[in-house]
Amino acid sequence: MPDSSWKKPYHQALNESDEQKLTALVHAAEYAIVLRLQELENSTDHHEERIEMKLATADLLVIKTYKLGWPSISDSGPAPAA
Repeated sequence: MPDSSWKKPYHQALNESDEQKLTALVHAAEYAIVLRLQELENSTDHHEERIEMKLATADLLVIKTYKLGWPSISDSGPAPAA
């Protein structure tokens, strides 16, 4: 897998407005990032790309939370019943 393989679905997700397509692109981008990180696991090189992937995963979390309405990682669960 070439080192930029995760960038295409990531950039597509940044520009997608259709919720169904966006969900698929977010999953594809996350999967591609995981695969690339596995490729780099034993490498001390590619520091810039690792930083880019870290920033991309933060962007994808924002998309999931604000565009797709998924619960944020800081949510403590459902609100207590009144």
